[in-house]
Amino acid sequence: MAAQRQKLLQIFQCNPGGYEIGELEKQSVIDVINDKYLFRYYGPPNIESRVKKFEEEFIAKIGVNYGLATNSCTSALISSLIALGVGPGDEVIVPGYTFFASVACIVAAKAVPVIIEVDDSLNN
Repeated sequence: MAAQRQKLLQIFQCNPGGYEIGELEKQSVIDVINDKYLFRYYGPPNIESRVKKFEEEFIAKIGVNYGLATNSCTSALISSLIALGVGPGDEVIVPGYTFFASVACIVAAKAVPVIIEVDDSLNN
């Protein structure tokens, strides 16, 4: 069984992002740890937040006024809903076949998810 698993992992290469980690990425992580500035909004006063710097550079690169780095797509969805003013009492339509974060972010924004089905053939 273990040999089969190894063979499948080699065929499908289930960790494509891991192959992109090189010395520059390793050094960047070490630099953050050495700076002891692990969070976006607070850290040593004499060191610039790398997250804030990334946000500013990304905003400038794509030509928008605002940007916010998040730790996950779920956090990005929650932030987006709140930025749009979605909140208590609002209903948000969500397809029935989706990832759980689609509904979880609506609940986190204190809105009401409305599950719908977009394909009548699935009702049989």
